[in-house]
Amino acid sequence: MPNIEIQKCLKENIINIKNTFHDTSDIIVRNIKVGFKGPLEIDIVYLDGIIDLDLIQEYVVKPLLEPFKTVGFKESIIDQIIERIIESADVKTTTKYKELIDAIVQGNTVLLINGYQKGIIIPSPKWAERSIEASIGERSARGPQIGLTEKMKTNINLIRGSLRTPDFCVETVEFGSLSPTSVSILYIEGIVDKGILKEVKKRLKSLTIKYVLSERVLEDVLEGKPRSFFPRVRHSERIDGVVSSLFEGRVVVIVDGNPFAIIAPALFIDFMHAPDEYHISMGRFTNRIMRLIAFILGVYLPGVYIAIANFHKDDLPNKISKAIISKEELLPTFWEIFILIFLIRMLVDVAFRLPKSGVILVSLIGTIVIGETAVTAKLIHPVSLIVIGITSLSSFLGANRGLVGADTTLRMLFLIIANFWGFNGIIIATTILIIYMVSLNSVGVPYLSPLIPFKMQELKDTFYREDLQKLINSKHSYTEDND
Repeated sequence: MPNIEIQKCLKENIINIKNTFHDTSDIIVRNIKVGFKGPLEIDIVYLDGIIDLDLIQEYVVKPLLEPFKTVGFKESIIDQIIERIIESADVKTTTKYKELIDAIVQGNTVLLINGYQKGIIIPSPKWAERSIEASIGERSARGPQIGLTEKMKTNINLIRGSLRTPDFCVETVEFGSLSPTSVSILYIEGIVDKGILKEVKKRLKSLTIKYVLSERVLEDVLEGKPRSFFPRVRHSERIDGVVSSLFEGRVVVIVDGNPFAIIAPALFIDFMHAPDEYHISMGRFTNRIMRLIAFILGVYLPGVYIAIANFHKDDLPNKISKAIISKEELLPTFWEIFILIFLIRMLVDVAFRLPKSGVILVSLIGTIVIGETAVTAKLIHPVSLIVIGITSLSSFLGANRGLVGADTTLRMLFLIIANFWGFNGIIIATTILIIYMVSLNSVGVPYLSPLIPFKMQELKDTFYREDLQKLINSKHSYTEDND
C-alpha cells in the first residue's frame, strides 16, 4: 500500500477505497459535478459519524456546487479548487493511496477528481469527547482542578493555556502498523535536559507495534530493561502537574485516547510528592517525610511482627509478649498475616470492580468476616488485625502515586524472609534492596538521585519543599548514568 499511487480513473479509486474498508456501511461517497465548461466529476469521501457534517456542507459542498469557471491549464484545476473554492483553513494534497486512507481513518474528508492523480484532504474530525472536568485520581485541597481528557489536541490546548511561551514544543509521531495512534512528545526548549530528551526519543523510536491500546506499552519502552517492580516513569492527569514537570526540564508523553500524561524521568523521591504541596504552606517539612514513613511501614511492618513472633517474643517483657502474641489462636502468626493480606487484597479488588450499589454491602460483609467473627472465633489475633490495618492504610497513601506495585511485592518478600530468618534476614534483604535501587535508572537518570549520587543543590525539593520563589527561579539538573 505505501507505494501505490492514486489512479486517474475516479471509479477505480473509489472501488479501491471501498475494498480497503471492506465495504463498511459507514464509508460515504458523495458524487457531484461542478464547473461550467467541461464539468468536473468529484467524489467526496468520508467516514460517517466521525466528521463534522455541517462544516463539510457549509465550506466544501456548498462552494463546490456554486457555478464557477475553470481557468488556465488542466493541471492547475486542483490548485484553483483549493485556492478559490474550498473555504477551509487547512487543506492538503497527496498522490499516495496510503496517505489518503490514513486521512479518512483520522476523520478527514477526501476529495477525488476524475482524471487527476491527486487527492485533496480537508481536516474535519468531530470525535465524541467528554467535557473538561476535575481530576478524580489526583484530588487536592487547593490549586487547579482541571484534569486531562481522552483527546490529545484538547490536552495540548489546556497545557498551552498554562504554558504561555513560544519555547513550548510539541513533536507528534504515530505508532501502530494496523491502527495508527498519535503520540506527542512535549518539552520546553531551553529548559529541557537534552540528554533526557534524546533518550526518550531513542527509546520511543525503537517501538514496533500493531496498535496502541494503552499507554502502558509506551511506559515499558521508556522504562527499558530489565523490568522492575519500581515505577520509573510516572502518571499525571492534572494540568498543573504536567506543566510543573515541563518547567523542571522533564519530558512529557501524551497518547491520544488516554487521559494520562507520562512523565520522564521519574525518581523515587518524586512519588512522595503531591500537587497541592505547591499551593499551601502547611506541611512543607512533614508531608513527604510522613509518606516515606508510610511506605516503609507498608513494606516492613508485617515482616517485623512476624520476626518478633517467631524469634524474639522471649526477649519482650512477659506482659507485652502475652498481649501481642498468644498461643490461643488456631492459626500460626505467619498464616494469620498472610490470609489477612490476601483477604484485604480481595476486598480492594472487589470494591473497585463492583457497581457502586454493591460496594457498601461488600464492605459490611468484609468487616464482619475479617474483623469481629475471626477474632471471636480465635482464628486471628486482634494485634494481627491492627498490623494489617496500619499496613493497608500506609499502602493506600502511595497507591495513586504509583508505588502500590513495589509496596505489595516488597511486603510479601520481607514477610517470607522474616518468617524464616527473622531480623537478620530483613537486614540483609534491605541491604540488597538498596543496592538494587541504586542500580536502577529512569531514562538514564539514577533512580535515587539526588540522594545517590548526592547533589546538594537538588535537595531543596526532595524530603521538604523549599521556598517557592527559590524553586521557581532555580534550574533543575539531572545526573545521567555513563552507561
